[in-house]
Amino acid sequence: MFSKEEQLALLRREQDGFRHERISGDSKNRLKKISDKKFRTCFIFALSEFERIFGMELWGHGLKEDELNDYHLANRILWDLARKNILDKGNVQARALGMEIDLHTIKFEGYQMQFKGAFDGK
Repeated sequence: MFSKEEQLALLRREQDGFRHERISGDSKNRLKKISDKKFRTCFIFALSEFERIFGMELWGHGLKEDELNDYHLANRILWDLARKNILDKGNVQARALGMEIDLHTIKFEGYQMQFKGAFDGK
């Protein structure tokens, strides 16, 4: 039979374990959310830049269907295919990154700042 102090210590250790598991899960979810957003931003921004720079000239980006010539229409079909493939493959890789993160133990240590100078006694 455990004394009250031993029972209290055991309970505290259990609570610490649950707290650490929760923090680890929260940290992992936080990392997954941040990395997913940054990863998707990379390929979405690349598509956007390509559309901005080459879109008007090559496939009439921003024009209505009835304003497009044959050249624009042919290139728009190719662009739509390329864009779909880029998005599909990027989304597959984003999901794969999330699954890879799930295989690891994550510990967020927070943001830390160190002030040097007057506070160091210098």
